[in-house]
Amino acid sequence: MDTRSKIIPLHEIQERLQDHAASWVSGHFDPLLAEHVGRLRQARQPGSLLVVEVTNPARPLLSQRARAELVAALSIVDYVVCGNGGSAADADLTARFIDHVLARHREESRLKEIQR
Repeated sequence: MDTRSKIIPLHEIQERLQDHAASWVSGHFDPLLAEHVGRLRQARQPGSLLVVEVTNPARPLLSQRARAELVAALSIVDYVVCGNGGSAADADLTARFIDHVLARHREESRLKEIQR
């Protein structure tokens, strides 16, 4: 199955959902982290569909379409839409991830300098 078929335009979501119960999660997923997947698992309710809105941060690492394709590849996700909303929780996850990567890079650079 081509999981990209789960990515649908925002205006089609009502038609696709019809009378099904659904949970809606919005976030940047830039990049998609294991913690995001855990939160999506928690958001998934038995007997309901999971719709994920992929939004844009101020300075994205990946294109919105690339992030949507990554999220759509998760088996727990039923539909993905690209939107403009945002989530403070997701922004916090992204900021912590960037801080972690930068700290690790600085430490590796420092160790290389010491070894020279």
